[in-house]
Amino acid sequence: MRVSQLFVICWILITVLVHQKVFSQDEVNTCQKVFAYKSDEFAEAYIIKICSDAEKTPIGYESLINMPVCDDNLCANVILMFYWDMAGNYIRFETLPGKPLTKFDHKRFTYADYQKLDQILKDKNSMLRLLEKKDLVDKTIKIKATTVDAVTGATPKTVKNAVVEGAVYSSFTLWHFINGAVKDSMAVYTRSIYSDHIAIRLLKSKNYESQLFALKQWSGKDYELHADLLFQVIRESTPIVRAYILGKLPLPFAEEDKNRALITLFPDLDGYSKSIFLNRITADRQIAKTILPLMRSYLNVLNKSQLDQYLVAFDKFEIPGYQDLLKELH
Repeated sequence: MRVSQLFVICWILITVLVHQKVFSQDEVNTCQKVFAYKSDEFAEAYIIKICSDAEKTPIGYESLINMPVCDDNLCANVILMFYWDMAGNYIRFETLPGKPLTKFDHKRFTYADYQKLDQILKDKNSMLRLLEKKDLVDKTIKIKATTVDAVTGATPKTVKNAVVEGAVYSSFTLWHFINGAVKDSMAVYTRSIYSDHIAIRLLKSKNYESQLFALKQWSGKDYELHADLLFQVIRESTPIVRAYILGKLPLPFAEEDKNRALITLFPDLDGYSKSIFLNRITADRQIAKTILPLMRSYLNVLNKSQLDQYLVAFDKFEIPGYQDLLKELH
């Protein structure tokens, strides 16, 4: 047995086990239909189900698809189970037992092909978003199949890195399905059933787009109520998420402990987030009068321009202790 065949068998076994353990309706999670997705881009309507854990908290969406991907007999239908989170962001796919994916001339996907397809689907900035099906093959170069009586064009070099080699139509069609309007439909449904449980799950994910989705649903009161969780997200997430949170926090917090906890985050922030942080706490009198005195223990981590910004605000808003602060610094 060839190594590539062993990889495929291992992939199928792993995905079957994961499906049974994580999304089984008989063990922990339950899934039910919420809507049928239909668009002009795809001939069939696909059933979208929402899955909930043992506590009845919605955790994500799934859909079993049986999708034609090309107009000739060189492509078998793609049969896969897809999973999205509650923000409509793609998580993963799984093959079904006995239904492996195939490429040109009905060759089975290798383990590397499955990995590449997963990465393609996660890339929202893929060049596939700019292409049409007619752009996927160079019809001036003909390739003849060996298992069926058919001929197809070659994949242009400019497209090869954006697709699984030999599965250009599958790559293109699945990317447009995963990253198309279906995710927007999921997001709309999630908003209709939104809860703190859903928000917290999304904020604890590693997907910054899912975190931003959750943050955009919250009010200022929510930001104060869940400040401890948000501080954790600021520590661990990307600059764009940090900046969004720092811009939305209802500063100063009513509780001094929360203001002090916020300040402890500063030394470990990236440069961009430090700039956003300082701009926020030096632009408003009430915020500055509450937060700036608490930062005096962290002035050693400020560079010269940051320290200047801090001192200007301290003086501008007439915060007590300015002269003593200058003496300490000199």
